[in-house]
Amino acid sequence: MGQTLTPTAAKTAMMIQFWQTGYAQTTVDDLMTASQLSRAQFYRQYHGKAVALRQCLQLYQVTVGEQLTRLIERDRSRQTPLYALLADCLLLPFQSERWPAGCLMVNLMAELGARDTVLLTQLQTCYADIQSRLVGLLAPRAQQLPATVAEIAASLMQVRSGLQLLAKQATSATQLKQQAQMSVRLILGEV
Repeated sequence: MGQTLTPTAAKTAMMIQFWQTGYAQTTVDDLMTASQLSRAQFYRQYHGKAVALRQCLQLYQVTVGEQLTRLIERDRSRQTPLYALLADCLLLPFQSERWPAGCLMVNLMAELGARDTVLLTQLQTCYADIQSRLVGLLAPRAQQLPATVAEIAASLMQVRSGLQLLAKQATSATQLKQQAQMSVRLILGEV
């Protein structure tokens, strides 16, 4: 099998496999190949495809959280306007060179959300984490906003879902960014 992947690298490889082909189309053999695990190792560590998916989603949540933190710190140090910072946050899961287009959370919600209550709860927690980050960015400007922070954060999450649809159509990164910035400016009442 060659050089063994670290546990995080193996989960990342499986996460990308789920992301590229979806849950239903991903087989245990695909996951074993991606993670470089034998069948015995895979079942000892993950017990099956569903547990592997949940652990991959946990890794996704942590990774997105870390990347959001770096993005927010970078944009703040550059004194990026709030609308552009928020647009960058909304676009984050769609723009990584090493990740497929779209958002793993949205893909899984569409494919499995109604059938798997444990996964649905995990996905809702991921969404709540991102929404909380958006609220944190909006809160200092709450007095100047045209609506409540909660309403604006919810609207931003809807824009994020719309961006997911655009990303699946393979629009350019420039088009996605323009759409995100225009949508955020409309929501913030800056247009």
